[in-house]
Amino acid sequence: MVILRMTDIMALHVRYAVKKLMDNEFEDEIVDRVLGGARNDIEKMFEESPSTTRKRERLRKSIQKLKESKEVVKKIIDKINEISLIE
Repeated sequence: MVILRMTDIMALHVRYAVKKLMDNEFEDEIVDRVLGGARNDIEKMFEESPSTTRKRERLRKSIQKLKESKEVVKKIIDKINEISLIE
C-alpha cells in the first residue's frame, strides 16, 4: 500500500510538473503560433489587391480630368458672360 501511494504521489507530481511546464513555458509560444497565423490573415485582408489598385488609379485620373474640365468650362462660361455683357 505504501508503494502504491508513492507511485500515486510520483504520478501526481509528474502531472503537475507537465501542467506547470505547459502553462508557463509553452503558453506564449502556442498563443503566438495560433494568433500569428490570424495576424497574417488580418494583415492580408487590409492589403489592396492589384485590380483594386488599378481601379483606384483610374478613378484618381478621372477625378483629375473632371477637375480640369470644370476649370475649362468655367473659363468658357466666363467668356460667354463677358460677350453677352458687351452686346
